[in-house]
Amino acid sequence: MRAQSCYLILFSLFVLVSCDSEPQYKGTVLNNHDSYRFVLKDHSNRLIDSGNHGSNVAILSFLFTECTDVCPIITNTIRKSLSNVPDSDKIPVIIVSVDPENDSLENRNQFIKKWNLDTNWSFISGSKKELIPIWNSYFINPQKYDVPIQKGGVEGINNALLEKETVIHSSPVYILNDTGAAKLVHTNPIDKEALTQDIIRMKNN
Repeated sequence: MRAQSCYLILFSLFVLVSCDSEPQYKGTVLNNHDSYRFVLKDHSNRLIDSGNHGSNVAILSFLFTECTDVCPIITNTIRKSLSNVPDSDKIPVIIVSVDPENDSLENRNQFIKKWNLDTNWSFISGSKKELIPIWNSYFINPQKYDVPIQKGGVEGINNALLEKETVIHSSPVYILNDTGAAKLVHTNPIDKEALTQDIIRMKNN
């Protein structure tokens, strides 16, 4: 009976230690996520392989170059979060276009330059056929809409010029492991301190 009691005590201690040693993440933990692997060129014509990105942790999100609302917020949040991570310049940040028709090589390079993003950032695009499996895997559903813009007092202007096309899409930030599998996701509103903590924990895990 005493031996059995000792065994139960040891087992309980083992469980407690095991639980305490598990990283406590701020984002949503993903188990067995279908992380679609892709190999596409980025804004610098570098071939980016999501399953072989060269680090033990990487960041993945979805933006478009002409976005004026959520995309700048996401970009700034990722940038500020990484500024508090040691050796952040070695952590790949992969941005996947949700507007391949307009996210040309020139526009993507202008976006990178505008935000003064380091060389560890990659803004990739491709054909819709190449991008749709990525969008589906990460629950991105970009939809294009025409939104009215102010006429500006110009008489006789063509009505078609009074609308601007925009893309409505979800904007999660995924944290990938060394094989490109999505292990954590942060959704809006994203807390940059929480994102920083999770990047560091994943990086050191």
